[in-house]
Amino acid sequence: MDKISFEDFLKEESVVLIDVRTPKEFLLEKVPNSINIPVLLDEERVSVGTTYVQQSKETAKKIGVEFISKRLPKIFEQVQELSKKYSKLVFMCARGGMRSSSITALFASLGYRVLKLDGGYKAYRDFILNRLPIENEKFKYLVIHGRTGVGKTKILNRMNELGVSVMNLEKMASHKGSFFGALGEKFPQSQKRFDGEIFEFLRTCKTKYIVVESESKRIGNLYVPESVYSSMTGGKHIFINTSISKRVDILMEDYGNVAIEEMEKCIMKVARYISKEKLNNYLKLLYSKKLRELGELLIIQYYDPLYEISINKHEFEFSIAYEEIEECAQKLSKYFFELENEDNHI
Repeated sequence: MDKISFEDFLKEESVVLIDVRTPKEFLLEKVPNSINIPVLLDEERVSVGTTYVQQSKETAKKIGVEFISKRLPKIFEQVQELSKKYSKLVFMCARGGMRSSSITALFASLGYRVLKLDGGYKAYRDFILNRLPIENEKFKYLVIHGRTGVGKTKILNRMNELGVSVMNLEKMASHKGSFFGALGEKFPQSQKRFDGEIFEFLRTCKTKYIVVESESKRIGNLYVPESVYSSMTGGKHIFINTSISKRVDILMEDYGNVAIEEMEKCIMKVARYISKEKLNNYLKLLYSKKLRELGELLIIQYYDPLYEISINKHEFEFSIAYEEIEECAQKLSKYFFELENEDNHI
């Protein structure tokens, strides 16, 4: 059976990586740009594993074959469609074992140009963890700072639309970086998926500078890779600000439709850092659905004082006080392209 390493896979053209693991495995440990065609569904894999432990390897295999057989028509249809778009198909599973081996052998016997990812996801992860610091050395960082609700993410999204190389770490981490950061996120956090998305961004980025939002070492339950965090710390730093009214507007856009119960859980995480009086007041405002007033108080009484503790850690190139997102994004984008041009002329 023909195998390919992930390093060699990256050198191929017109090739697609097909992940045959379960949807749950794929969600938490996705290789960017790969496609999930599971040979076993989540509950089916659990059943096979349980049978293996409680009965026998042979019985587990028999059950596994029965599950896969039922799915073969759909699997064939999906693979057939991909074969029309790509000249080579690479199958992968957790360690390059039975799941990817069996499906690769099947489609090879049918005449498709297929390969198996050698070592599976484990080998992929070993590769990117070793390679990520090397890729990161190519870049310089422009780091955008600002107090809670100032709209850093919205500004960076607009800069991305303007052609700036923006690495959105909070989006990659599925967390907005505070006690309220998990609210409204669609996906569970995953360090492995996070590392993979950062590596893919660095591998494909064509500029010398990368723009990021200022982050602590940890985003929710995830950690920014040490090499990236060190480069961010040593990068160029810019501070942005706007009125409290504008900041509350932005918080309402981000969190205004979140369920009261979810917001309550987040407020309770703040409880040990504030007085009981403030906590009761926050909860009263929440239950009364006075969210704008709650947001403003959280900014003034909790987040801004907390931010002041860390604000002097960096020397800022300059500051921008803005009224409109577009205005700020345009100024920062102009500065980014100036840096790129200067760097290219050195």
